[in-house]
Amino acid sequence: MEKNGVNESCFSLNTHSGTHIDVPYHFTDSGKRVGDIPLERLMGDALVIECREQKLITPEFLSGIDIPPGCTRMLFKTRNSFDNIIEQERFREDYVALSPEGAEWIVRNNIDLVGIDYLSIQSFGEDGDRTHKTLLENEVLILEGLDLRKVNTGIYKLVALPLSIPEAEGAPVRAILIKEDD
Repeated sequence: MEKNGVNESCFSLNTHSGTHIDVPYHFTDSGKRVGDIPLERLMGDALVIECREQKLITPEFLSGIDIPPGCTRMLFKTRNSFDNIIEQERFREDYVALSPEGAEWIVRNNIDLVGIDYLSIQSFGEDGDRTHKTLLENEVLILEGLDLRKVNTGIYKLVALPLSIPEAEGAPVRAILIKEDD
């Protein structure tokens, strides 16, 4: 909109819109907020894992993954990417998600950050929000709404910088993956 000789835009959105981060305060009143998270936790090696056949990401599936030593960030490329549901206007309740037991596996295996290619890490209508609570109570950061459609499996450098909303429980993120030469 042009006003006083300049173009200016205005927008309003939820902190969990599009690609975004969930931090512990999202489900834990005493948890860390966006401003408490060092940016270094959102930058570094990340393993992109294809979960094309899974309807739910379980410990059994996760146990079969060869995780490189020192890798503490996992991004799940699921059927959500192959079916292009991130671009659909209607919310899909049948998206692929991480099971509560899978979240426990993530915590036990010292994964610091998980990401998924739809708007929630947990199944639609999950009783008690166990997946979110297990991850966030153990300070595992969650990236949701990732667009992994054109990303192959493998190790990438992840840079996922949230909007600076220090007191918030989440924030929109600009996430990029950089493939380094092998």
